[in-house]
Amino acid sequence: MDLVVVLLLRRSGGKYLLVEDQNTKLLKLPSKGLDVSKDHDTASVVQSLMEDDLNVSGKPKGILKLTQYTAVPPVLTIVVVADEVKPRYDQATPIQFFWLSGPEIQRENIIVDQYSLGLVSQLENNAPVHSMELLETVEGNGLRRIHGILEKQMLEEAGYGQYELDQIAEEFVRICGSPSGMINAQEFGDLVELFGWPPDKTVDCFRSLRSSIEGGLTLEELQVGLCALDPATPHGSVSGQLRCQFIFRFYNVSGKGFMSFQEFREMVRDIFIFKNQLNEKTFEKSLIDNWKVFGVTESHGLSMSKFLTIVGQLKFRGTSVLFRLPQSPVKHQTDPYNIPERPNCPSPCPSPFNVKLRPIRPKEPQTDDEHMEVSLNDTSIFSGSDKPATGPMSATDSNDLGFTIATHSVKVKRSGALSDVTTIWDLVGTEAVSGTVRDLLDPHKPSFDRLPSIKAFDKASKSNEMLSGLRYFEHALRDDGRGRAKAGFSWGAIDMGSVARCFLTICSQAVDIFANENRLLPVKSPCYVLGDLHGNFHDLICFEKVLWRMGPILTPASFMFLGDYVDRGDFGFEVISYLFAQKLLMPSKFLLIRGNHEIRSVQESFTYKTECYHKFGESLGEEVWEATNTVFDAMPVAAVIDEKVFCVHGGIPHPSHGGGYISAINDIPNHLPEPAEGSPLAWDIMWNDPIRKEDEDNDDSLRTELVGNEGFIDNDSRGTGHMFSSDALDSFLRRNNLSHVIRAHEVKETGFQLQQNGRLLTVFSSSHYCGSTNEAACVLVDNKKIRTIRLDTRS
Repeated sequence: MDLVVVLLLRRSGGKYLLVEDQNTKLLKLPSKGLDVSKDHDTASVVQSLMEDDLNVSGKPKGILKLTQYTAVPPVLTIVVVADEVKPRYDQATPIQFFWLSGPEIQRENIIVDQYSLGLVSQLENNAPVHSMELLETVEGNGLRRIHGILEKQMLEEAGYGQYELDQIAEEFVRICGSPSGMINAQEFGDLVELFGWPPDKTVDCFRSLRSSIEGGLTLEELQVGLCALDPATPHGSVSGQLRCQFIFRFYNVSGKGFMSFQEFREMVRDIFIFKNQLNEKTFEKSLIDNWKVFGVTESHGLSMSKFLTIVGQLKFRGTSVLFRLPQSPVKHQTDPYNIPERPNCPSPCPSPFNVKLRPIRPKEPQTDDEHMEVSLNDTSIFSGSDKPATGPMSATDSNDLGFTIATHSVKVKRSGALSDVTTIWDLVGTEAVSGTVRDLLDPHKPSFDRLPSIKAFDKASKSNEMLSGLRYFEHALRDDGRGRAKAGFSWGAIDMGSVARCFLTICSQAVDIFANENRLLPVKSPCYVLGDLHGNFHDLICFEKVLWRMGPILTPASFMFLGDYVDRGDFGFEVISYLFAQKLLMPSKFLLIRGNHEIRSVQESFTYKTECYHKFGESLGEEVWEATNTVFDAMPVAAVIDEKVFCVHGGIPHPSHGGGYISAINDIPNHLPEPAEGSPLAWDIMWNDPIRKEDEDNDDSLRTELVGNEGFIDNDSRGTGHMFSSDALDSFLRRNNLSHVIRAHEVKETGFQLQQNGRLLTVFSSSHYCGSTNEAACVLVDNKKIRTIRLDTRS
């Protein structure tokens, strides 16, 4: 029997309805059994629970959580939210219940069960509430998702089948009494200590496995977590990636998302201890050397994204010995040294956790090299499982060749638009894949280097969800008789709250990617460079159709944007939503540089903050605006293409900043909310402008001032920053062994302008800027040529 749990909320006073469990005497959220095969309308079951059992009126608002637990039998738990609930007094209430506010529930948590407490906490923290239409996948198709894609792959790699998962499910139910409940830190500690986990580390282990800040562990989290802790789980491929995420959270005791140097020290010390190599002199040297590998400072700490990247490239070794139980937490069905009983024993079935188990002998955890040495040439530790396939597509051979076959095959229309995307393994059995290859393809175990491709074509990802929404925004819809007509470049009647929630999720992922990039990006040609967009979503889509119509992943070039994405134009939100989504899909191909309008104080003087308020309301608009700027705070501020072409929003820096050397740019903090105070160098290159050559030639006093100040003067037209001469530019290029500078920052009638002896190029990519007649342009840097491309916005 499945279960419906309801969160009933009275807006007056913000109180939730809780009932008393007759067995445990704990307060919990009300629930009702649900038979999906019979009760096709879950909303009616909720209505019955409210009106018949609880004697309250109201309507379901949406789904907070939908979870499938692998209990025996499996249980589907649907958490429904209903607000504007009112008690009815026309008849006596069949059961006793209590109305408590969120803070009251938190204060009284000793009498509230952990599962209910966690759900209330999620709603109090503005967790998204999905449409009731989400139930159509359950009621219509019987679709039940147990684990995420990566988690499923790790379970398969570790040999965790249904038998192993059922063992954990039985123990989970024994501990908390319900498959839809949670186990707390003490209960988890008692469990893992049976298998040799040190008691003083159980709280950190519990915290690392938990997906939310508060509450306990769900059954799914316990199953995945125990699999990650299993000594036989391989440390390569997907398993290695997920285990390293747990390892990072385990040692990141502060929970701030950035591992401090002291936390990193504890991790390295444990590696030495587990390898029996701890020597204080050797340890201290190795500690410093390995910290340098990550390229971060003690003040900023190490992010999870950077940690996963460096470990995946084998530049930091030893993690395979971390986060391991001394013995397996399950009896494996195929383990010849630990043969289990079949799971058809009489009820109640004895818990598999009641006795200590012997370590699994056939498999040993994958180990690293004897010493923690830095290698810059090794392939990714996540590139395959512990037993690589053999043949023409194996990990070993592909590394020797330098290429691998891509995961997907795409079909393209004559117009250049994508019409179909198919995975290679879906073509098995057709002429496209020969018999010598089909046995080598395993759709369940794609290697770590294939995951970006899978992610890029995953329509369910937040990035592609946002891009699909922007396609809807872009196109006009005719009236189909059902009131769905809308103008182009408008959201129509769409729920803007769902758009905002998708965007906030994207921002939370994007900020970590930007923060881990160099402040001065090294870029290889070919590369397209675009200037200011200023909320001109129309021109951005035009550039897409011209330059990367099939998508960045299928275009043999990268795309660099030189800042000023928002303000002045009407669609700043749509522009950055598009760019952030593409950045998540292709971090190495979509390169975003920070401009002078990616600053809060500037936006408050222009239009982007007001735009957010207008589209989402003041409260949610403020959240969207702040999330946007949190990402802006982490953006790089300059780039160099092929070590010769310097790219920046404003201009070259004054020599007083780092001696005028671009290497100083990498010392700029990767979190910079106030550039004016936090980095005068960043502020300078965001705002600087070139002096017109004719002004230099015709103004004697200006030439004198420039000579006395190394070719720079105050930028009076902007009220901040500097202006620089052609001589200053020449000195800058010679000093840094560069040939050209590409910058944005100024509108140009033809979309671009060559300046200062042809060594400086200004590009502007928003046509009809503020009602003017200017064109939009971009630049292609390729084959030692810098080509200008003008966008015909009339076509």
